[in-house]
Amino acid sequence: MLWINNINTKFWSAAVNSTNANIYSLSVFRILTGVFLLFIVTPNYAWMADLPKAFFIPPVLSIINLFADNFPGEVILFIADFTLIASIVAITLGIKPRIAVFVFIITKVGVLNYQYSFGKIDHEILLPAMLACMSFSGWGLKLALWPDRPAKFDSTTKCLSLLAVLICFGYFTAGFEKAINWINFDLSSNGSARWFYNSLYNYQRQPILAPLLKTAPFWLFKIMDFTGVLFELMPFAALLYSRKAWQTWLLMAAGFHLINLLFFNINFIVNGIVYMAFIDYSLLYNFIKKTIALSWMRIAIIIAIIYAVGVRVVSILTFEKVGIVLLPYNINIQLYGMLCLWTLICITILIDVLHSKKRNLPYEIDVLSPQLHKNNLIDHQTTI
Repeated sequence: MLWINNINTKFWSAAVNSTNANIYSLSVFRILTGVFLLFIVTPNYAWMADLPKAFFIPPVLSIINLFADNFPGEVILFIADFTLIASIVAITLGIKPRIAVFVFIITKVGVLNYQYSFGKIDHEILLPAMLACMSFSGWGLKLALWPDRPAKFDSTTKCLSLLAVLICFGYFTAGFEKAINWINFDLSSNGSARWFYNSLYNYQRQPILAPLLKTAPFWLFKIMDFTGVLFELMPFAALLYSRKAWQTWLLMAAGFHLINLLFFNINFIVNGIVYMAFIDYSLLYNFIKKTIALSWMRIAIIIAIIYAVGVRVVSILTFEKVGIVLLPYNINIQLYGMLCLWTLICITILIDVLHSKKRNLPYEIDVLSPQLHKNNLIDHQTTI
């Protein structure tokens, strides 16, 4: 069994060296995550109360089967929506972030189980997975109004490496299934073309660059099939090869979503904040710490949060879509807003790739000992 242990150690050592960060960087990321959730993708689910219950058919293995005869009423769903908003505000301001994350995950996963029981399953699992990993990273110890207490199980290295492996596994499962069905030279069978024309004519989506693909030959779509499968099967190799390779793959992932938005109008903006967990924000820590100490900045932050919460509350009570808080809800405006966000994410990851340096951590020590440093948190100055 020794060889299995050696493989396991080498695997996680490579994953850690490709993803390691420190609590200063992750504290900044926590604020960024809260702002992202509050201003861009705050979820709400009270609208499900008006759906015909005849469509409510929980999957066989869903935990909702335990409560299938008691679909939550409108009041319960409203409470869930307001709980999500409150937990997001707590994450942003650093009010017991670990507890706030647990509340958010439990509430969101619970209502998603009900939503998915109506037949459509979305790709939202990476957000709860990322938050679950970050809750044990120590990101709530700094830049927080009511910080978390240091815990012996907090570890920036383990949490980020675990998140990276979850991302790789998710992409591998998607890519493996596509490889079975898409990797062939039959031009009459094309996955990318099916997505494009189905979105264009059945769902009436109008991708920004749709005119460029309307007359495209099927061999071009076949190239897209092969490229997409290759991209989705390679993250494990990138993660285990080097930090630079992993960051480059994250850049490719952001670019992949940007291309999907442009040509297919498929937007997984939630994945964007997950990819940004691996960016080094250490240089911003002192700047943000000094900035939020200013009285006028604190007032501005309070006003901005109150405004965003107000917009979200109104959208919950009226069942109206909002999208990006600072933009009017117009399909084209929101589409271009998302395009700008993905472009910004790509640029941010590119900057991090260009300025990244190799960081080696004594991961074997971290694996075998209860604490590598005090509270098992990696200190930036002593390990990098």
